[in-house]
Order: sequence, then structure tokens, then C-alpha cells
Amino acid sequence: MKYLYIFLLAMIPISGFCQMVTGTVTDIHNQPIEAVTVTIKGTSLATVTNDKGYFKINTNVNNTVLVFTATNTETLQIPLKGQSNLKIILNPKVNSLDEVHVIAYGTNTQRNTVGSISKLSAADIEQQPVTNPLAALEGRVPGLVVTATSGMPGASFNIQIRGQNTLDAARNGSPAKDQPLFIVDGVPFAPQNTNTNQFHSVLSPGNGGVYGNAYGGVSPFNSLNPADIESIEVLKDADATAIYGSRGGNGVILITTKKGKTGKTSLDLGLDNGISVIGHTMPMMNTQQYLQMRREAFANDRLTPNNILYDPAYAPDLTVFDQSRNTDWKNYFLGNTAHHLNANAAISSGNANTQFRIASGFNRDTYIFPGNYGDNRISLSSNIHQVSTDKKFLLDFTTSYSYDKNSSSASQNLLTAYSLEPNYPNPVDANGNLLWNYNGVPLDGSYASSNPYSSFKQEYTVSNTSLNSNLLLSYELIRGLTIRTSLGYGTYQNKEYSATPFASQNPAYNPQATANFGTNEFTTWIIEPQLEYKNTFKKALYSFLAGSTFQKNSNNTTQVEGLGYINDDLIHSISGAPTQTASDGSFEYKYTALFARFNFRWDSKYIIDINGRRDGSSRFGPGKQFGNFGSVGAGWLFSEEGLFKEHLPTISYGKLRASYGITGSDAIGDYNFISRWAPTTYGYNNVLGYLPQNLANDQFSWATTKKLELGLELGFLQDRILLTSAWFMNRTGNQLIQYQLPTQTGFNTVVENSPALVQNTGWEFSLQGKIIQSKSFTWNAAFNATVPKNKLLSFPGLSTSSYATTYIVGQSISVLNKFKSAGVNQQTGLFQFYDATGIITDTPQLPASGSFNDYYNVGNLDPKFYGGLQNFFTYKNLQLTVFLEFKKQFGINYLGQLNGVPGWEFNQPAALLSARWTKEGDNATFQKFASQYNDAATAYNNFTQSDGIYSDASYLRVKTVSLSYLLPAGVLKKLSVKSIRIYANAQNLFTITSYKGNDPETQNFYGIPTLKTITGGLQLNL
Repeated sequence: MKYLYIFLLAMIPISGFCQMVTGTVTDIHNQPIEAVTVTIKGTSLATVTNDKGYFKINTNVNNTVLVFTATNTETLQIPLKGQSNLKIILNPKVNSLDEVHVIAYGTNTQRNTVGSISKLSAADIEQQPVTNPLAALEGRVPGLVVTATSGMPGASFNIQIRGQNTLDAARNGSPAKDQPLFIVDGVPFAPQNTNTNQFHSVLSPGNGGVYGNAYGGVSPFNSLNPADIESIEVLKDADATAIYGSRGGNGVILITTKKGKTGKTSLDLGLDNGISVIGHTMPMMNTQQYLQMRREAFANDRLTPNNILYDPAYAPDLTVFDQSRNTDWKNYFLGNTAHHLNANAAISSGNANTQFRIASGFNRDTYIFPGNYGDNRISLSSNIHQVSTDKKFLLDFTTSYSYDKNSSSASQNLLTAYSLEPNYPNPVDANGNLLWNYNGVPLDGSYASSNPYSSFKQEYTVSNTSLNSNLLLSYELIRGLTIRTSLGYGTYQNKEYSATPFASQNPAYNPQATANFGTNEFTTWIIEPQLEYKNTFKKALYSFLAGSTFQKNSNNTTQVEGLGYINDDLIHSISGAPTQTASDGSFEYKYTALFARFNFRWDSKYIIDINGRRDGSSRFGPGKQFGNFGSVGAGWLFSEEGLFKEHLPTISYGKLRASYGITGSDAIGDYNFISRWAPTTYGYNNVLGYLPQNLANDQFSWATTKKLELGLELGFLQDRILLTSAWFMNRTGNQLIQYQLPTQTGFNTVVENSPALVQNTGWEFSLQGKIIQSKSFTWNAAFNATVPKNKLLSFPGLSTSSYATTYIVGQSISVLNKFKSAGVNQQTGLFQFYDATGIITDTPQLPASGSFNDYYNVGNLDPKFYGGLQNFFTYKNLQLTVFLEFKKQFGINYLGQLNGVPGWEFNQPAALLSARWTKEGDNATFQKFASQYNDAATAYNNFTQSDGIYSDASYLRVKTVSLSYLLPAGVLKKLSVKSIRIYANAQNLFTITSYKGNDPETQNFYGIPTLKTITGGLQLNL
């Protein structure tokens, strides 16, 4: 017993000096802050706040000072002075490193993540006069390539993260692009980035003929209002995407809409109006130049033009049409001004427990073509966020709805209409009726061009209805342990109408009026129950997330064609057609998964992130339906080390990070592992039969992509300069392809796994700087650049496969295997080429039987580097933003996209006049003109399969200029408004390029280039 007394007596002085300090840490909105490090100054004693902002710490130090540090707040030091219970309020730190980023199933900051994530904020989006949110991403995210397919309203965009991973299954030079996974407010976007139209139109002309727009179509993302978007996050590496399993193999793009905020009720109103025009394009020949080309073509063919129908020398443009008439058809069809109108309204409010936001918008964009063509969209969105008083229960409901109607022409010929002869007669009579004959010359395309105004009478409309909803329910069972469920539903309904009425056709041929009606409906629902545990231990903050996914997608299509309408007034109704044919399709995809993530941070210095997922897909046969994916990432914030702070104080932030993981893909379509049959369109003896749709194969399984990334992030001068650099390597194997089969098998393709291994590597850089920071003037700049490289690492059996003359091991999978041009023969005036031995020939041999013959590797279409540069200036209440986009690339030029052989009865670019061969001895770059399908036409066809139609397509574009002015506080007070912003925005202002064509981005001579847009507007906050 005496030893117990001695022990208690010994503890008296110690206990006298010990003090238990407790408290809570909140932000300026009285919200608890988790993971704040609380340190006793001058010691190594520390603790971390929990998810309630609560902390406790023992101190036996006289004159104790507590230091509160967190990643997104200012550091605060508090002397205790005898206090034992504290309420600490931390101010937010204004630093892009600590901005909240949306990640898979949560949020994080750049400082604390080990993944590769880029963010585009609402402020970046609102400076751009765009109606499709994908357009706002162009040039702004390292590793992301965004390419417009057309400058028309509602047109689609190609999106690719870190290169092409899969082979061109069709071997047609237009491989299906590896699309990332798009998630809107936690719900996979129902149609993803699929073109939703089924019929051809000016928006979707296809790749045939001279249209050259294999990816063109109606973009489903035009249904999203950019004004409703809070942020767009692009997830690239394994750490960021592996938790999405097979769905994240090509990267993930998260779109988050705006939410309500605490505070008084706020009403935001916005209105802008503007115009769009085509920028500089290649001029076409005028009448004098055109007639010179035509006469020269006949002279080269030793023919005399005449007015004898069906004669080889028949040339109505030279013998019948007015030789003095000159119409700039390019200016007529494409030189018009498109108009833009956009209006938005939003109301939001909230207190500590409830916040809401309700918004609506209207947008109208017209076409540059003559006629009443346009795209109109209305949108509605709402969000309510509710948290219980004890902070245990949370409800978050978000929904958005839009209706979009796009009206244009069903005739792709409208795109080539400016290749009309410049002396073509007036296409209509005095009453506005189409002319089909001019002084005995048929105007139907048989010799002279077809009446171009017929395209105006061929109506095309597509209307889209989109709904996206998410309900998130969350409840904290015990401290740190939270159960939640995310319930999502999305639908996208597309209705199309395409008509070719009597009035658009030559009555001499007894035409039939036809109409096509189509629907295309995408639906997705998803349920994701989750369990998350967060806790702290000493200097450690750790969390564990486990959950599952149940998802179902469906796609239902119908097409109905009506033939033989007796009157154009009935053509909008299918019941008015005497003959009707119909077809439909239905696809269903089911997906399930289990996933988990473990995140561990120690002392705000060391980070470990582990992700795992087991996926199940209905696209695979028995025994192949499940796949395992995962990743591991680690980060070291070496700038937090005491030794580093002491010796390198100029480096205020430094982090090394690395990640490795495996993602996958099941993107091969539905039901390919079983035999599918469909009824025939037409019957035999009034009985319908059945046709096989595919060659079944139940042995294919998951494609896999292995991703490795190393990154270095640095901040200088108290983070005024931030540098992020990353090197990545992605390898995709076991590829899912549609393997080409000999036609005698009865099928064109079969789905299987390819042994090819494709590698994408590259460097990504981003640099941000606060160059000048003064009371009245600031200058901030941001730069990003990507240097990618694509390579086919291996392809066992390539030489004996269907791809023997498509790919080369060691080269990019966008490799160009083409004839090698040897210029123009000075004697014959025809194109000539090098054969496989390097000898010049006029008759090069196409690949055959697995041999390249006279094909050479002449380059590839991968960008060499790309990126953007933004400068942001403020002077008092005036703001100016200038963003430049650049890209170094090789692309197809106008020489491979001409309408007909130069010399035929089509107008051509005036540049050909100074380039063509005219007589023996000429050192020309383009061959002689021709009026017939002869050896010159054969030589030109060979030329279109040579390197002669490819050239530098690099450009530097002034992508965005935004100038705005905020009215002073004194004026606002008199007007009783919170803020008024007056602004002018410009998009695609001008481009510096040596590209041989109209637009180095779309690279389509008969497509609509990206438009130059200038708008002005007003934003009010009441």
C-alpha cells in the first residue's frame, strides 16, 4: 500500500501541469472542418479534427500556443491563456491547390490527391459564348483533345483522353474514337457522347463522296445548359479512374451542376446576344477563272466544247450559260450571318440546414445558310440540399430537363453547293419555283449541276428531350461511419423527321415524295449503395469506402419510311404514305460491380490511395462476365518536411506522386456472344423471313488498360507560381475488335479479342502564375501543354491478319500507309509516284494479299503537341481574358477533298490555277486539268491515296477573348442590386495557320468550319 501512496504523491506535480484542451473548428459559414492538424507550437504533439471538426489534445507546456493548419484554410495560432474549450473559425485560403475537386464518389483537393485530375470552373465556362459544354474544354485541359466536327449549331465533338487505345476495326481510316465515361451529377449520361441521329443531314453528312465527316452528327451534350454547370473534372490516370473499373478505361469526365448556397435569396439574370460568321476560307474561282479551267481541260483532252446532249464534249457552261454572269456561290451559301440569343435565370437561397436552386434557360442559334434554320433549347434545373440539425442525415436531390429542336436541311448537297458553276443560271423562276431546265440544259446533275435550291425544300428536324436526376441519401450511423445511397435516372429521347417532297425533285423523272420518321431513346438507371468510415489517429487521417453498383442501360430505335405521297401537304404524316416500311431495334445492357477505396494521410505529408473494383457485364458470355480492376497511388508532400522548409523556403509547395493500375473495357456492343436474327424487310410470297445479324462468339472477354503515371508538382513564392508535370504510359491489350472476315463466310466481321498491344505515352505540363498582384491591377496567367506519342508495341500474327496492310509494329495506329507522290510528270502533266523500289511510276500498285506493294509509311495523324495559354487581367472593375489554343499536327488538305476531278463541271479553289501543269517542261505541283474520265482522272484518284493530300495542319487560334465590367458599389446601391456585369465575349476570333484548306480543326473542305462568334451581354444579381 505504501507504494501506491508514493505513486500518487509523485503524480500530483505532473497532473498539476497537464491540461486537456478540447474544441471545434469551423469555417466562416459555421460548417465543421475535417482533417485540421492541431499542433502544440514548439513540440511534436499534434492531433487531427474529426468529421465534426472536434479535437482534443493534452498539454503540459507553459504558455501553450496551438497551431491550426489545414489544406484549404489560412494557418491560425491561438495562445491558450488558461482556456480549455475552444471554438476556432478558420478563414479560407485563396489557392488553386485547395480548390475542391469532384472525384469518384467524393471530393478532394489538388494538394491531397495522388491522381491526375484537371478542373474547369464555372468562371472559365461563362467567358465563352458556347452552347455545348464540350466546346468549353478545347485547349484547356492537358491530355484532353476536343475536336469539333462542324461549326453548325448542335454538331458533335470528338473527345479523347490521352490518345487512341483501340484499333480501327473497320479499316476505313475512321476508327471509333475511344470515348471517356461521362457522368452528370453522379449519373452516367444516358447517350454518352454518341451521335443520336439516325438519318443523314447537313449535320451528319457521313464519310462518303466529298463530305469527309465520318464523326459528324447531333451531339447529345447540346441538351446541357453551360450556365447550369459548376465544374467539369477530367480524370485521367489509374488512381482517378480505376474505381470506375471497365467504364473508366478511356478516362472519366464528371459534370457537376450548380447548387444552392447559404445566405439570403439571390436572383441571377443573364442575357446575351451576338452573331457568328465564317472566318477566312479558300476563295473559289470566279467565272473568268472557271471558264479558263474548263476550256483548258477540253483542250488537254483534244475536244471542242459543244451543245450536243450526251456528246463527250457537251459543255453547257461554255456554250449555253451566260459567259458574263458571275455568282459567288460560296458567299451566297456560307457568307451569311448566324444569330445567337441566350437568356438564363436562377434563384437560390438557404440556411445552415437547407439550400436550394432553381434555374431556367433559353438558347437560340441560327445557321449561316439562307433560310429559317436554327437550333432552339429550353432548359430547367433544380437542386435541394437538406441536412438535419444534428448533421447526421443528408438529402441531396438534383434534376435537370431540357428540350432542344434543331431544324436544317436533309440534303448533304447543301454543303457542296458552292462548287456550283459561277455562271450557273438563276435556280428559280419569277414565281419562286425551282428550274429544272435552262434553254434545253437539264439542271439535275446529269451534266450541269443539280439545282442547289432543292436542298432548301428537303426538310430535316430533330428534337431531343433530356432528363437527368439524382437522389443522394446519407446517414451517419456512428461517429465517422456513414451509410449512403445514390439513386440516378437519366433518359434522352430523340425524334427525327427527314423529307424529300415533290417540290425538291425534277418532275421530268416522275419522282416519288418520301419521308422518314425515326426515334432513338436512351435510358439509364443506377443504384449505388455505399458505406464509408472516416477517422483520425494521432497525425493520421484515414477513410475506407465500400460500395456496389447496379446499372441498366437501354436503347430503343424505330425507323419508318413513307413512300408515294400524292401531295406534299401530307408529307409530315406517315399515314399519308401509300407505302410504308418500318424497322426497329432494342438493346439492353446490364452492369454490376463491387468497389472499395482506402485513403490514408499522415501528418499532411504522406498519402496512400488504394482502389479496387470487380465488374460484371451482360456483354460477355458465360464464364467471361466478371473482371477485376484496381490501382494504387502514393504521394509525398516533401515541402512539409522541416528540413526542406529550412533550406528551400522559395519552394512553398512540392509533391511527388505516382500511380499504377488496371482499368478495362466492355465497349463492343450488346448480344455479340449469341446468334441474333431479325426479320427481313421485304417478304417472299407475302411471307417474311429471318436474316442472321452476327457471327456468334462466346469466348471474347474484357479488354484491359494498364496505366502508369509519375508526377511532380511545385509551388514557388508562396504558391504564386504553380507547376504540375506528369509522365504517363498506358498500355491496352486483349482488345475488343470487330475482326474483318472474308465475304464468303457470310459475315463481314466477328467480335473477338485482338492480341495487339497499343501504348500511349506522353508528358503533360501546366503552369499557373500570379504575375502582378496590386491593389488596382492584377495579371494572372495559365499555360498547359501535352506531348503525346502513340505506338503499336506488338501484334502477333499481324502479317497473316486482316490488318496486315493497315498497321506497322512500332508505328502509331493512326499511321498513314499511302502512295508516295513524285510530283507531276513534266512531259505528260500527270501525277506520278514512287514504287516500292523507289522508281518513279504512273501506275502504282495498291496493297493486296498482305503486301503493301507500292504503299509507304508517310506519317501519322497524331498531334505532336497541343495546349493553351490564358492571360487574365483586372484593372479595378474591368476584366480582360485572352485564351490561345495551339496544336501541332499533320492532316488532310483540300487536295484530297475536291468535288470531282479539276476540269470537270464543278467550281474549284482558285489556288489550283497557279499550281497546275499547262505545257511540257512545267515544274508544277498539280497535274493538268481534264474534262473526261481518262488517264488524268485515274492519276488524280491515285493522288488522293498518296501523301500529296496531307500536309501541316498546325494552328494557333485566339480561342476566347472576354471583356467585362462590374459596376461600382455606389451605383449598385442606388439601383438596389447586388451586382451588374456588362460583358463582350468572342470565340475563334482569328487563326494563324499555313493549313491548305478552310479550317485546320475540322479539316473538311466541304464542311462548315468553326465559326467566329461575338456576343455582348448583361448579368444581374438581385
